[in-house]
Amino acid sequence: MEASGRSVNPYIISTFRSLVEAIIPPHLIQKDYIGTVHVAGAQELHVYEYVIWILDHSIAFPVKEQFNFVNGSMSKSTAELLDAGAARLIQKGQIFYPLNGTAYPSGGLFSALSPIDRLRAITLIERLDFNLEYLSIPYKNNPVLIRNMMDVLNELPMFGHYSEWPAYGKTRLLSPEYRRVEYFPPGWFQVQYPGPSFGYRDFRGFLAIIQHRKVDQ
Repeated sequence: MEASGRSVNPYIISTFRSLVEAIIPPHLIQKDYIGTVHVAGAQELHVYEYVIWILDHSIAFPVKEQFNFVNGSMSKSTAELLDAGAARLIQKGQIFYPLNGTAYPSGGLFSALSPIDRLRAITLIERLDFNLEYLSIPYKNNPVLIRNMMDVLNELPMFGHYSEWPAYGKTRLLSPEYRRVEYFPPGWFQVQYPGPSFGYRDFRGFLAIIQHRKVDQ
């Protein structure tokens, strides 16, 4: 993965691939006259690249200004935060399934968890059920940012998956002004959204019936 000319390391990629897979997994649905249809999940649509891009571009700038996080990588620090939550879940003996390091061999403990355990690790982080002292900046002893980021990590895969972002194709990692929609977004097919149109009628409020009374002059 290349983002604005910068190579993203395999550890970060594996971590966020496993994240988006847990939040929007692939699944099968039954269609009349067609049979069983495979519906792509967020990992298959490269939504993890969207999450990494937003972390390192849109979110990184205000965080760097506020917490003096000048030379750090927001995606790497967030991946390490997810691993810290996974380590705590394992330490508490609360994982449902054994660790599996083969699906994402470049990842850490979070990637080795089963999808359901990854979601439980996120919940544990959100509850601050671990030692914040040992986290890397900007999350070190920063409960507000941690909780906000857990909300962000639940939302970003949805935004990326069901927006036009996967349809940018080869241009998806370029700056926004250079992106071009190359095909109809798969997420729009999944939710049966026909796409934007200037011809749609807008809801402009309710019809108001006003009775005018005659006023004697």
